[in-house]
Amino acid sequence: MKILITGGTGFIGSHLTQFLKKDNDITIYDVKKPIEKDVKFILGDILDEQKILQSFQDFDVIIHLAATVGVENTETNPVLTLNTNILGTKNILEACKKHNIKKVILASSSEIYGEPRKVPIDETQTPIPITTYGISKLASEEYLKSYAKTCGFNYSILRFFNVVGPKQSSRFVLPEFIKNALNNKPLAIHGNGLQIRAFCHIADICQGIEKSICKGDGEIFNIGNDLEPITIENLAKKVISVLNSQSTIKYISFEKSGRNREQEIMTRIPSIQKAKKILSYQPEHNLKEIINSIAEQQNIVDFEDDSQSIQDT
Repeated sequence: MKILITGGTGFIGSHLTQFLKKDNDITIYDVKKPIEKDVKFILGDILDEQKILQSFQDFDVIIHLAATVGVENTETNPVLTLNTNILGTKNILEACKKHNIKKVILASSSEIYGEPRKVPIDETQTPIPITTYGISKLASEEYLKSYAKTCGFNYSILRFFNVVGPKQSSRFVLPEFIKNALNNKPLAIHGNGLQIRAFCHIADICQGIEKSICKGDGEIFNIGNDLEPITIENLAKKVISVLNSQSTIKYISFEKSGRNREQEIMTRIPSIQKAKKILSYQPEHNLKEIINSIAEQQNIVDFEDDSQSIQDT
């Protein structure tokens, strides 16, 4: 199958390319060149409407990962975020319309839910995003559903929950903890550490994306791991324990850290029952395995997430 991946040189995109390329004809569309030399590549920005129209020919499936990412980064650059994530998606959908693409898979985020009214969070819960990033991803979802209805192509929307794995930027919480623990440095927690997350290994995310290529048309899915929700405080303790580190934990108030407490989502636990039922999706990695897999490759590559490579926070 001929598949084009936007944002294919980012954290998720680079792993997904390796995951899919054995059985598919993969092309990456991104603003920077991939490290791998054996992958087809188109240099381009998703805001470049003409470039996209020229590039999106003769593909069966578009997997749209490209976005401005990271809550802190997107709040600092809200206009760039909205333009890239919403107008960039619109440009891609226009190209899909023109070239009769069979299916579009959109990478969305748990950020669209905001602070949940109940947990675990299932796909029926009304999205109330509280961040620019969440708003931009929800708008992208609505664009996709509207275009699909009007133009007749298939789609799946995948809402990722706390994706982690090897080669991830150390500016995200788990790889940051691991990097500091390996060097016996303090692990910094913002606030009281009672925020709850459920982390999902990148390989399990790639599995979910692959399964959605031929299944789940017209559906929205949470893709994550529901087995081990954990507070950030206990996550720090677990990292120290698993890695036999001498690190200590230090707490930094939101005021001193510069983070906006009003945009801090306290609980983020997915229900993945729908993905299990329709996609036969099943995450396979537990938290200890995730920690060890990141630690083993911590000093090999540390991706710097560019502005058009998606990553759930």
